[in-house]
Amino acid sequence: MHEAEAARGLIDSLLREYIKDWSDLIALLGGDPASLNADLVRDVIALGASDPEQRATARRSIADLLARHRKTWNDLADVLCGSMEPWACNPAADDPPRSPDLVGLLVFLIEDFVALKPHESLAVALWCLHSHIFDEFTVTPRLALRSPTPGCGKTTLFDVISRLVSRPAKFDAITTSAMFHLLDEAHPTLLIDEADNIGLGLRENGRLRSVFNSGHRQGGTVAIMEQGFVRRFSTFAPLAVALPDALDGLPRTLAERCITIQMERHDGKRKLNRFDANRPDPALDAAYAQILLWRREAQLNPDPEIPVRSRNRQADNWRVLLSIADSLGWGEKARSAMAEFAREAHDADIKITLLSDIRRVFDTRGVDIIWTQDLVEALHDLDADWEQFRGIRGDQHPRRLKDSELAAMLRHFKIRPRTVWPRHRTSESRSRKGYRREQFEHAWRAYCDDDGTASHASNIRSLRAAGGDTGT
Repeated sequence: MHEAEAARGLIDSLLREYIKDWSDLIALLGGDPASLNADLVRDVIALGASDPEQRATARRSIADLLARHRKTWNDLADVLCGSMEPWACNPAADDPPRSPDLVGLLVFLIEDFVALKPHESLAVALWCLHSHIFDEFTVTPRLALRSPTPGCGKTTLFDVISRLVSRPAKFDAITTSAMFHLLDEAHPTLLIDEADNIGLGLRENGRLRSVFNSGHRQGGTVAIMEQGFVRRFSTFAPLAVALPDALDGLPRTLAERCITIQMERHDGKRKLNRFDANRPDPALDAAYAQILLWRREAQLNPDPEIPVRSRNRQADNWRVLLSIADSLGWGEKARSAMAEFAREAHDADIKITLLSDIRRVFDTRGVDIIWTQDLVEALHDLDADWEQFRGIRGDQHPRRLKDSELAAMLRHFKIRPRTVWPRHRTSESRSRKGYRREQFEHAWRAYCDDDGTASHASNIRSLRAAGGDTGT
């Protein structure tokens, strides 16, 4: 805003020098005021008004016009310099009729191209709307698209989202430096497809993760040394990432800031329309125009009712979405969707807890291989809840964790029991099903906090079974 006022002051001084005013500006730049839309001409002249509120109103009006036609202020400059553009020269069309159900429209359009569960398509629709008003709230939740395999529609969903969000900036890869400058200058809706290309989980990319994490909250900034000076960059902006493989997950600190969509390959039971990212889509363009109309008049509650059992960060992530949903008559369905995401998060949390507890067993016993039966018994002996296991969703009667349930949860991380033998085999030795420490190392790095415990093969022994035989 400071740069805009400085530019206006410079233009003012130049016009006064040549005894002109803002009504002469378009002609001086080479354009023809008579051929331009009268409202646009009026707003351009109002940019030089002495009243700050009048200038602000003109800027908003021009910004709405540009956004409606997916144009930028550079396009406006070309028009004022004589470039004939239909969107600026034709008489302004009346606003499109207001959709009676904006959220329902967006959900319908999203589900027309990708296969999502109802609570997921609703969350995506609300997230798209939030990108237009995110700066009115303290937190902008990250959106994460995950899938167990390629071909589940993440890129298609990103293409659809890019037609609905505010100021989309879509990349398959981006450097940290480029991200700093882009976020600070434009605060766009950043869409990063194939996020594994930027190695979010790698230790050396901590600065990149800090950008993603800090931009979650109003006032988020990072500072870097640039040409000998410390420069601060504002990072607060909507962000969505897509990962093609569920194994190489998001760092835990970022995952907690995300609303995660677990995408699956379409089963073919209903027909999906093919989305062509290189062609305009009239339905999506019409929906975008409806979003702009909504944004003009949106009256949002900064503190909507949050379900009692919601955790702090989950509540932060959903606050803006619930506010939007309440304003558009979707509050009850949005809270049901929030509850479904909470159940899915519980599923993920208990699996990560299992990983951490298995590492405790390996570290405490100093082993590199362990039989399944011994691992389950060791988990029961921990000061944990595995003796009162209530199922993955936490909705069953308490019981002792079974080896089949252990195996089912570990399959999520592509860890499966193997046939293993005692280290010191004899003629009486027999194999059993069990696990090797090395099977868990990748998952521990991806999902568990670093507890400083190093794994050195030379210091690891085999677990000795209670019966005197060596363990697996």
